[in-house]
Amino acid sequence: MLNVFPKISIIMPVLNRQDTIEKALQSVIQQSYLHYELIILDGGSTDGTLDKIKQYASHIQYWHSEYDGSPVVAINKGVEKASGDIIAILMADDWYEPETLKRLADAYIEQPSADILTCGGRIVAYDETTKTYSPKWIYATPEKLALSWKNICFTDTSAICCRFIKKDFYQRIGLYQPFDKNNKAFFSNDKEWLMRAVLHQAKNYYIPYMGHNYLAHAGSMTFGNHRSSILKLCEEHMQIADTYLAKSGLTFLQKMQLHYWYCDQAVRLFVYQLIDGKRAAALATAKLALKRYHFFLPLAVCLTTLRIVRKKWRDRLDRLN
Repeated sequence: MLNVFPKISIIMPVLNRQDTIEKALQSVIQQSYLHYELIILDGGSTDGTLDKIKQYASHIQYWHSEYDGSPVVAINKGVEKASGDIIAILMADDWYEPETLKRLADAYIEQPSADILTCGGRIVAYDETTKTYSPKWIYATPEKLALSWKNICFTDTSAICCRFIKKDFYQRIGLYQPFDKNNKAFFSNDKEWLMRAVLHQAKNYYIPYMGHNYLAHAGSMTFGNHRSSILKLCEEHMQIADTYLAKSGLTFLQKMQLHYWYCDQAVRLFVYQLIDGKRAAALATAKLALKRYHFFLPLAVCLTTLRIVRKKWRDRLDRLN
């Protein structure tokens, strides 16, 4: 019967995650759905990560360990190597719930026209005192995970790892952008790819199952609260907005969302530069934004502040629920 159901390729990029990779691996191995392949691309780990990989080698269809310069480079290699109908990305510090792949396979059969199948997820933190995981953010509704520029630009639910993508859709729109214009690692590759998917009119189907867990920790690029990463993300988002504003065929709403996103990120960049004492850089950011948007920028400041307050309130409610 396996040939009736989809083959799922699970791609795991990893670098020095000896403390978390075993939980990620076990979450795959313990799935009730077994028609999958596990592809691990290690970027040259120097801790005990390779020992863990070798320990589970019988469950892994392919793995290698070599310098790649970016986890996105590894993911792109994995997508090219994958032989499955659906491609999943599982980071080595995250894990699946037991029925995730089964629910994914069922949705694949029930929704043959879908390009992307999306399950619910949560961002969790580990408490060293209680030795338990507690949710920080939950994204598990069709509205929160709808594939729209509003969600991609202004929420945390663009996370690519709770979205399972058909391989033929990758073939249609391309892989992830690994480096920015300065040949530095591009942190916003998931947002850029999902925005591209929207422009290609991707059909997204929501699976009502809390299937993916993202571990927020000090080493996390997105949720580790590293100031340098925050500044870079703001700059990247402004660059993406500029790139897409230059494209033809955008709707009026999409253009307005991009203009606001640019202003929103410029405001954030300005504030963080001031906090860091980078007055010259902050002044340059303010001048650039004011030159482009004049009277719209003060409105963007008000809207950004309101959105931050609303988000903090909603996050608090999510944690309570």
